[in-house]
Amino acid sequence: MDGESGLVACGDGETYIASNEVYEKHMPILVERFCLNVESGTGHGKHRGGFGVIKDYRVLCSEAYFTVSIGRNKFPPWGVDGGTNGTSNYCVIFKQGEEPRVVRKVAAVKLKKGDLVSLRSGGGGGWGDPLDRDPELVRMDVKNEYISIKVAREVYGVILDPDTLSIRWGETKKLREEMRRLRKK
Repeated sequence: MDGESGLVACGDGETYIASNEVYEKHMPILVERFCLNVESGTGHGKHRGGFGVIKDYRVLCSEAYFTVSIGRNKFPPWGVDGGTNGTSNYCVIFKQGEEPRVVRKVAAVKLKKGDLVSLRSGGGGGWGDPLDRDPELVRMDVKNEYISIKVAREVYGVILDPDTLSIRWGETKKLREEMRRLRKK
């Protein structure tokens, strides 16, 4: 089956993420967003990798200091048996008046009221050939906004009607056959 989504440890690797309300009650921050990280994607396969999470923290006090050391940044989770690799973990610092800064390790970065830090965990690797994924699961991934219609077509070889999201079975079969044939060359 597909990888588990939103399963993320933080801190020492054994401490799970606390609820937003706990952070907001004890620290002068606002958790603006906590969602699955479909922006970075995940590994594709017969069984796709699970999605990581995005958690955005807005600074509410006059100044703060941010330190982070994110692992699994240089080497994403690997795909297995024809699946594609997953995506890496990273962090984005949004300071007012500056370009966003993508980091994996920083110490004591000074932040001011209104600045935002976005922690983004990556997705797991896929397992098996994406062309073997059940087209109905691909359709549901599009419906759930995990992937786009374009990814459904280009990666999974599934053609969907853009208005109804119904599977165009004949076109899907032909496309998958063509994609497999091209791979053999």
